[in-house]
Amino acid sequence: MTQLNRRTFLGAATATAGAATLLGAPAPAQATIGSRGNRYALQKRFVDWRFGMFLHYNMGTYHDAEWVEPEQDPQSFNPTHLDCGQWADAAKSAGMKFGVLTAKHHDGFCLWPSKHTAYSVASSPARGRDIVREYVQAFRSRGLAPCLYFSIWDRTNGVGPTGFDDRPPITPEAIAFVKNQLTELLTGYGPIPLLIFDGWAWHWAFGHQSLPFHEIREHVASLQPDCLVLDLNGLSVPWHSELLFIEETKGGVFCPPGNLYAASQGQTIAPAGWFWHRSTPTNLLSVEQIVDGHLKTLEARYCTFILNCPPNPQGLLDDTVVQTLRDVGRRWRPDRTRPPLPPQPDAVMHPLTPAAATATSGDATRAVDGHSDFGWNGQADQTLWTSDTAPTKTSPQSVTLDLGRVYSGIDVLTYLPRQDTRTDFVLEDFHTDGNITSYRITVSTNGSTFRPVAQGDWPADHTLKQITFRPSTARYIRLEALAASGNTPATASEIGCGGLTTRPRPL
Repeated sequence: MTQLNRRTFLGAATATAGAATLLGAPAPAQATIGSRGNRYALQKRFVDWRFGMFLHYNMGTYHDAEWVEPEQDPQSFNPTHLDCGQWADAAKSAGMKFGVLTAKHHDGFCLWPSKHTAYSVASSPARGRDIVREYVQAFRSRGLAPCLYFSIWDRTNGVGPTGFDDRPPITPEAIAFVKNQLTELLTGYGPIPLLIFDGWAWHWAFGHQSLPFHEIREHVASLQPDCLVLDLNGLSVPWHSELLFIEETKGGVFCPPGNLYAASQGQTIAPAGWFWHRSTPTNLLSVEQIVDGHLKTLEARYCTFILNCPPNPQGLLDDTVVQTLRDVGRRWRPDRTRPPLPPQPDAVMHPLTPAAATATSGDATRAVDGHSDFGWNGQADQTLWTSDTAPTKTSPQSVTLDLGRVYSGIDVLTYLPRQDTRTDFVLEDFHTDGNITSYRITVSTNGSTFRPVAQGDWPADHTLKQITFRPSTARYIRLEALAASGNTPATASEIGCGGLTTRPRPL
């Protein structure tokens, strides 16, 4: 058996007020599909699917490119034998349980006739067809769950930079455009159990604050409460995401033994890339690589394998891909003896976006910029808040979030430590110097009088820390670092707050 290059990341713990809790506690009894805060039933369903098909099919298919330049001629999108039923039949033969279609990639071309842009299938030779609808119907008719991929970054329609150097501000019109397109996708095609966001969290584009994550998350939940949200942010902990996604093509990163988070791993069946290229049909992963090197290995790690199978310019999967998938289905059977998914951290269903932030020292804006601070070379593109001096209990360092107005019902604070590693691609070796290990949380309505709501200790590891406390009324939320790993200045990648189970109300 030919083994693919493997690297690992770690994911282990979440924190409640005063202590770190490993994901081994009993799952909440009230965890049911649709319940807010705890998404365990939805996450369990996803990892129990085990195997799905990623379908990178869009403008890149017709330009031999992974990232197409913006504003391509829609006439170049010209499928001659498009058949989503063939895709679904191939997925079914392999034992897959779901699909994920690139409804819109970074260039912004839409596979559905969006009313909010002319850059769509409606302006192509395939006018009169709604490829999203054909895909959803084909997969659903075969008993497969239809999921969607949506790029927040849209280089044709002005959402984010057109390249890597320009960084225009995100306008209210851009936010409305994103919401309008998501409304089309989440109201026109029936239940969508998973929505994958891409092109959002990277430092060179724009973060979860400039295009507010909380607004988009709330919008999705209002349209489809049972839709899981997965943001391709490159992290190994579930920050602003209900599932992890390990992109194996980025340096061979691989889900590690002992993983307890609900996870997915993406790999493409052809090394040529995510979209179809001329070499795709002749250079595929072997059946052994797919079954033994991925499915059997990842299954025990609660990691669903999403195998990308790119349709060709005709709109069909190549015969070699279809045959490979058929052979996979003959060889692989799920292990029904695998224990159930362990309990998962509660999702912050109602995050709030700070209007500003201040700190005792250092640049506080870096703690609330919404950037995931991770680089695929294993080193973070650092936008960390770093205090000038090491914190102590007699001389703490702190960051204060200003929400811009008073809210009632705030009951959670999240702290994302630094996410960089010591060695390229070896993602189990995280830096820990500066990670906050002892903390106090205080709140205020006026910015001058603060009252404590939580205090405790954290391990120095890189995992997301989530602290819940009694619902509070506040405009200002302060995280005080009382100690930091290595007795060094304190650091923070991201600090956030919001409502765990109910939406905070502005007063």
